[in-house]
Amino acid sequence: MAEQDQVPPAAVTDQNLCPTCDDRMRADLHLVAERWEEAQAALHPSRGGDSERHAQRTEAPLPLNVSVSDALMIVRDNIWSVALRLVDDHPGLSLPADQTTPSLAEWLARWQMLKIAGAEDKGFTRQAYWWVAEAADQIASKTYGTETTAEIPNQFCKRPGCKGKLFVAERSDGVRTVRCAEDAHHAVQWDTWSKMLKASRPQRRGARPPRLGRV
Repeated sequence: MAEQDQVPPAAVTDQNLCPTCDDRMRADLHLVAERWEEAQAALHPSRGGDSERHAQRTEAPLPLNVSVSDALMIVRDNIWSVALRLVDDHPGLSLPADQTTPSLAEWLARWQMLKIAGAEDKGFTRQAYWWVAEAADQIASKTYGTETTAEIPNQFCKRPGCKGKLFVAERSDGVRTVRCAEDAHHAVQWDTWSKMLKASRPQRRGARPPRLGRV
């Protein structure tokens, strides 16, 4: 059976989601809301994260990170699919005034989970659960979330024309990346950078990451 065809177990007879799945779905919706602006900024690193630019890809100035754009289109479509189905199923229910994707995700998490979990159509509950899970997975794959960072002493970017200082950033999942303070595109995985540094200084042992401080 495919993962998306599995029905999350129900804890009580009048709900289609067990408490664990309900908590997971709420957490995924909050993740979408919290990471949206960060993902928007990743579309064009030199610009802010205002508006839903992924929806008008051809109008956006180049360069555009197409993988981020595609991910955000999936996130937006999935969140809107859940919200619009709820409005269709519940006469009198209206979308919130702020209809941006992060606002809708928060609206669903805070006010609409009982309707989703208690839907007469259990197939909708199942579909909504996996729509939201996919949205969260997509946005998590394109954002850093909370990072710890530390400057690497006496190390500067080697890209032509760039002399930015280097720092190491560690994500909550343990992935470390060496990035340039002047241009976030100038980045390399810690293991790769450490090997390069070791190769350039054969008399020294491999570099160790500096102590990280949360930002």
